[in-house]
Amino acid sequence: MSPVANASGHSNGQPPEIETVGVILVHGVGEQRRYEHLSGETRNLLDALRALANATPGAQIDVEIMSGQQSSYLADQDTWEGGAAVRVIARGLAPKEIHFHFHEVWWGDVNETYSLAKQFRFWLWGLSVWRYPEKTASTLASAQYVAPPIRPRGSWSTPWIRARLFGVSAVFTLLGFSIGTVSFLLKRLFDLDAPALLVTITNYVSGIKLYNQRRRFGAGLIPNDDEFLDAIGEPPRVSIRRRMIRTIAEVACSDYERWYVFAHSLGSIAAFNGLMETDWAWPGYLSEARWNALLNHSPPLAGAPRRDWNIDDGKTVPARPTWAGNNVAYRRRIFERFRGLVTYGSPLEKFAAIWPARVPISRTRGFAQGTEWINVFDPIDPVSGVLKSFSAQPEHCCPRPQNVGYAASPILLLSHIRYFTPKGLRPDLATSVARWLLGAAGVPGSKNNTFGTYQFQPGMPRAGIRSAAAWTMWIATFLLLAALGGVVFPLFVKAVAAAGSAVWQAISHLFFRERPPSSGWSSI
Repeated sequence: MSPVANASGHSNGQPPEIETVGVILVHGVGEQRRYEHLSGETRNLLDALRALANATPGAQIDVEIMSGQQSSYLADQDTWEGGAAVRVIARGLAPKEIHFHFHEVWWGDVNETYSLAKQFRFWLWGLSVWRYPEKTASTLASAQYVAPPIRPRGSWSTPWIRARLFGVSAVFTLLGFSIGTVSFLLKRLFDLDAPALLVTITNYVSGIKLYNQRRRFGAGLIPNDDEFLDAIGEPPRVSIRRRMIRTIAEVACSDYERWYVFAHSLGSIAAFNGLMETDWAWPGYLSEARWNALLNHSPPLAGAPRRDWNIDDGKTVPARPTWAGNNVAYRRRIFERFRGLVTYGSPLEKFAAIWPARVPISRTRGFAQGTEWINVFDPIDPVSGVLKSFSAQPEHCCPRPQNVGYAASPILLLSHIRYFTPKGLRPDLATSVARWLLGAAGVPGSKNNTFGTYQFQPGMPRAGIRSAAAWTMWIATFLLLAALGGVVFPLFVKAVAAAGSAVWQAISHLFFRERPPSSGWSSI
């Protein structure tokens, strides 16, 4: 009879002790469909959990798809119903039987659909980002309760970060004039879709553009009214934040014994905004029914503000609903069982440098002692970076980010989407995260829970080597695309000119073929 069986309660026929754990997964830029990101990341964590179970006698992993009034798998739109989509049961890997409940923050429908117009607007924005206006402070009501991130001495200068964004955009513009031109012709002539690489690259950086837009554009070249009904007149980022805060409220009301947030790419901005949003602004993100669930929870997660709460008169974004009265969210209670945030491939530091008001830090107490923040980066991933600007506030206001380097992939851009992909050698990131969730080891990247051969620390020689490799790949890509564009674009111009000439000849033949040639004034 194994000790694990005794610990889990199976040896004497008694029901096991159960610990419930909530996990929120937030996807990054792209056009993911409903549950696509959850499926991919949960699959990677399951692979790690099953590897641990195979090495533990008597251990078992079960998976359940939770049914209910939710969106169908890979739906194009959300029905706005909530709940955990997947439950994973781990037996024999911890003293208790652990039930993981996976929730997804899906905002793929907020991102604008890939189109030639979107790509064109992205080029214009990308090539002007070095002059794009800064956003350093907020003037909205309750802004006194947040503070912008503070960049320490020795950080990359803001002009340098802008120059890097300009360089990336220049590479993508060359990509459009070369591969983009070819893909445009293939689509129109042979109905072949654009290469996934082109679509992915455009979505990567245009997601940053989306988070700074004042309105949501349609697929056409001429902008139209394309906002959601609950976000008319509000920036697209409000819709993204609404999905995040809605899910946080849902998880807080589920009374999990502990819960976590895993956020990828631009999703880390949405996750951070949701974690730092002020108590006063919370009602604007929720429906009345969801707000009442917070009010009626035991203990209440929302209600009347403290006597010392001082709210400035003014506008909030989103606007506070009429039914909210003067009630506020109780963030300390909402995050009482929140235990950790994992960001990977995150552009938070870039926002801190150029648009710090987009990632404000709470100045009020909200997090329990021991709440962890692990930021995983790879120098080959152009989106990710070391977080240095989020440590000025006390830890109960904002947990200290722990930066851990991870060799996600040796290939440019692929490194951005392969953080949780299983590796040939274990432990990897997914294994480390699985052990942390089980309570079997410390935070990912710590001494007793490393990523093995894939881990390195900021400033180590390996980080410098990967950074140099990234620069080499960027320069090589730039030169290759410049050469390819120099060949393809003139051919495209000639093809357009030939097509225009053919169209004009056809029009001339159609409208002027019966008209006699002009011979001056007719004689009378």
